Amino acid sequence: MYGKVCSVHVKIKCEMLIEIEVTLLSGVRFIHAADLHLDSPFSGLKDMPSSILKELRESPFKAFQTIINEAISLQVDFIVLSGDLFDGENRSLRTQVRFRTEMEKLQKHQIPAYIIHGNHDHLSGSWITVELPDNVHVFSGQTEVKRFEKIDGTTVHLYGFSYPRRHVRERMIETYIKAEGADYHIGLLHGNLEGNSEHSPYAPFSLKELAARDFDYWALGHIHKHQVVSEDPLVIYPGNIQGRNRKESGVKGCMLVEFDEDMKRHSFIETSEVIWESETIEITADGGFDALFKQCREVIERKGFDGRSFLLELKLDAGDAAGASGEYLEELTRILQEEDQGESFVWVYKIKVIQSMPMIRSNETLLPFMAEVSMLASEFVDTDAALAQLYIHPGARRFLDTIEPKEQRELVDEAERWLLQVFDVNK
Repeated sequence: MYGKVCSVHVKIKCEMLIEIEVTLLSGVRFIHAADLHLDSPFSGLKDMPSSILKELRESPFKAFQTIINEAISLQVDFIVLSGDLFDGENRSLRTQVRFRTEMEKLQKHQIPAYIIHGNHDHLSGSWITVELPDNVHVFSGQTEVKRFEKIDGTTVHLYGFSYPRRHVRERMIETYIKAEGADYHIGLLHGNLEGNSEHSPYAPFSLKELAARDFDYWALGHIHKHQVVSEDPLVIYPGNIQGRNRKESGVKGCMLVEFDEDMKRHSFIETSEVIWESETIEITADGGFDALFKQCREVIERKGFDGRSFLLELKLDAGDAAGASGEYLEELTRILQEEDQGESFVWVYKIKVIQSMPMIRSNETLLPFMAEVSMLASEFVDTDAALAQLYIHPGARRFLDTIEPKEQRELVDEAERWLLQVFDVNK
């Protein structure tokens, strides 16, 4: 229960009533979400039934509807959306109208929304403007403060900025200046915490810089994995609301945050309609097809009992044994994909074999080749130069995700493993 300004009556012996006004700090309750990516194209998913593909493309909208319904059900004071509401800089009319519809639902319940735009939906894009209801407060391209006040007089200052262009490399954290005169202070920031080399360094900041602002809460966006960065000060990345590819695996959602007097509470609300996951199955060289097929079916059935929808990658751990051929795996994948699907589905989108790096055998003719493969793999730096033209192409870039350093390393290791396996097997 939130504190409030109230009147306390004290009865004393002379039967006189003394009215004492006691001021208690009232609380606030809000939802923090980020990285909605409402118009994600979900490209590159071949052989997927149209019904499942349709469900997947609709999943970010359904996840967002879950957030709005939770906000109304929980009677929050407001919601904050910390960037990348839209996947592309050129927002479609359909997506904007659907977003407005959800904002209008909030308006009917007197729930404001405070919004910043990030690197994906920056302000320099080209789109037809759709007017939003009065309860929506969008931060401009320069850091500013917006004031929220409850009926009981509790006040909140919210700080933030929207990306004026796609790439913001400046330390925008330096422009967040605490404005006195509010009970609570909340910073909205779409950017990268220093030390996280797996993500592009947009609007970089350090935890020390966040703490120096003396805010009650930092509503972060940009990182798609849920992270409670710090409890004091309270700093949270909620992650995105719906996984869009295999790199964004696991349950996705938003945060419910509550302040009450000196207490701060936060809880995670699941929103993902479809969950990307991977499962590892240990196999042996003499197991045969039927044994492998049974193992795959057992994993799928176990996921199906969950009642949620999954896009599943199966990893076959073959140890040092020779792996199955690509043709064999493709056929097994197709067989599993032909299984009946209900309202919730478990769709196997890929099967891959995990093998330990083959031992280089004493084949004198192959040794130079294998040594060169290993040398090239160790010297590999990045793919930025090779892919630069694709990422600036106006038609292609909206379908491309950044290849992070960790994924680059995994791709190189997989290529090296495959080459050594091809030339070393059955020697």
